[in-house]
Amino acid sequence: MTMNAPAITAPEARARSLDPAGGAAAPQLRGEIFSFIGLAAALLVMSRVVQQTVVPGLSPALHMAYSWGLLLVLLVPVAWYVRRQSLPLARMGVTTAGVRRSLAESLVVALALTAACFALRLGAWTRGEPLVTWGSIAGYDATWTALFVVLYAPHCLLQEFVARGVIQTSLERFLPRSGRAVHLALTSAFFGVYHLHVSLGFAFLTFAIGLLFGALYARHRTLVGVTLAHAALGLASVAVGLN
Repeated sequence: MTMNAPAITAPEARARSLDPAGGAAAPQLRGEIFSFIGLAAALLVMSRVVQQTVVPGLSPALHMAYSWGLLLVLLVPVAWYVRRQSLPLARMGVTTAGVRRSLAESLVVALALTAACFALRLGAWTRGEPLVTWGSIAGYDATWTALFVVLYAPHCLLQEFVARGVIQTSLERFLPRSGRAVHLALTSAFFGVYHLHVSLGFAFLTFAIGLLFGALYARHRTLVGVTLAHAALGLASVAVGLN
């Protein structure tokens, strides 16, 4: 991620940064809203496909192929939508502006979330069960496990670009009077629905975590830090068998 944008600190400057470039006319904004509705529909359809294809018991090759393949397919309507927007990618979090503060805060969050995952496993560990079980990838050999770990962060980055960079930023623009809580809740709902293939409980958990990730993104407007927190939590939850 090499694109940079000026740091936005004042609320007024941040609000202006989310306006269509050059003060787009109402018809253009309406067109962008309809495009967003189309994107939302595509996301819901894809979430159903994920539920039907990414199921327990898949071989490592199929699991990773489905996981990456479906995400890349999802990027097609996302790319179509982004091209129709009047915002540069830097305004969708593809920027290194403010990255130090974002990484510092997200590192604290990542450590806390990782510690919480392992804390949930302590009871079983004291009864003699292993602390690390690797959950959904327990059947992977060393090579596939290493490949999963290496590819997980880029996978998280693409997810965060869709969820925070595209969806959350769009909701902030299209619902400017709704307040941050509404933007975070709606974005997190999309995020949760997309994880229904794991379980209903996991979908609710990802909804709650999505609120936290959305708040991190709203504070710093870069995907770097929130991707770090997402990757740390995801790997920790797999390690202790929560996912």
